[in-house]
Amino acid sequence: MPKTNPREGKFPTWSEISKYGINTLNAGDTVKLHFHDANEFWVIVEGRGVATSEGLEYELGPGDMLQTKAGDEHSLVVTEKMVAVYLYGVMPSGGRFGYLYRGVDPSFEEWQDSRKKTQGTQR
Repeated sequence: MPKTNPREGKFPTWSEISKYGINTLNAGDTVKLHFHDANEFWVIVEGRGVATSEGLEYELGPGDMLQTKAGDEHSLVVTEKMVAVYLYGVMPSGGRFGYLYRGVDPSFEEWQDSRKKTQGTQR
């Protein structure tokens, strides 16, 4: 069984995870509304917060997992010091890691469409 850590980020080809990390956030911290090119999962180890995903609010606490589909916007307000593990699902070929913002970055759908057009012209 292969081993990795957030700095190495080495995953076998069969892995359904393309990136992960552990975040410690203080009460009052916020994560602005954003989206990703891969599905993302937050597992709350300790602490509490209120997440918004797909326009719905969720109170999060220890043991909860927020599951956000690629392209769906989500945010977080930390109400009690939080430790959370985040995991990205499979990243599509050419996918963009990191926070992406509506009005700044092409939406997931726009990005997918542009990739299809580019791939179509390369044939």
